[in-house]
Parts: sequence; C-alpha cells; structure tokens
Amino acid sequence: MPKGRLNEPLTSPRYIVDFPKLKGVFSEISATSAEFDVITYKFTEKDGKPAYYAGPGTFKPPTVTLKRGVTEDYSAWQWAKLVQDGMMDQARSNGTIHMLDYDGTPLLEYEVTNAWPSKIVMPGPKTGASEVLIEEITLVCEAFTRKK
Repeated sequence: MPKGRLNEPLTSPRYIVDFPKLKGVFSEISATSAEFDVITYKFTEKDGKPAYYAGPGTFKPPTVTLKRGVTEDYSAWQWAKLVQDGMMDQARSNGTIHMLDYDGTPLLEYEVTNAWPSKIVMPGPKTGASEVLIEEITLVCEAFTRKK
C-alpha cells in the first residue's frame, strides 16, 4: 500500500500482540481508556438558584479486547487459569501491541501495564458453516499507553 500524505488516517490489517503469556497475530483490537464515574451533587445556592457540583467517582480500569482466529495455541486459556486459581501475582503481565500496515511495517505501538484476562469468549461453531472461528480475549489493565 503506498504511503499517504502526512496526517492521513491510518488503516491496519493486523496487530502483533506480545505479552510473556500471550503472543500472536490478531485481526481486531479494541480498547477503552481509563475513566471515572461522575458524581453529581445538586444543591441550592444561598440566593435560591439551583447549582450542582460534578466530581470524580469510582475509577474504571481500561480494558483491551483482542480477537483472532482459533488455532492450536491455547496460551490465553492457560493465562486465564492463573486468574481462576487466584494466582494474580503470576497473572499480571506487561505487554506491547503493534499495529502493522499492509506491508507489515509497524505503524503504532501501545504499551499495556499489569494486564490480566477477565473474559474469554469461545466461538460457537455452526454445523455446515464456512466461516473462521474467532476467539475473543478481554484484558483488564492498569494502563494502556500509546508509545509510537
């Protein structure tokens, strides 16, 4: 794919995920940034006018959802087993996600801090269907930071 003009939107056909407990090529990645619930306090001013105060509430950690075709690699399931067994010291892991262009050249890089799998969705194959089975892995992390 020819390189576009400066600041042209990027397209990406694949992602490389590199964690000590999970490596591979993924077809889709979605992430949420960290956010806070908003607490709103409504009150009346001394002059009788309504007012409100908005402040930060409960912190919601970022999540990263990874999707790929099912292969013989079951490392995500092994990683999730550490969480299931309560071995969080071993389950928390730092990693990197690289977005590649059509030529395989790295475009963007994200660093993921203290991630662990909170959900794995097993594909539901249908008899006679001619489609790729997609595995979905959701990670909870303390930080999701763009590095490049």
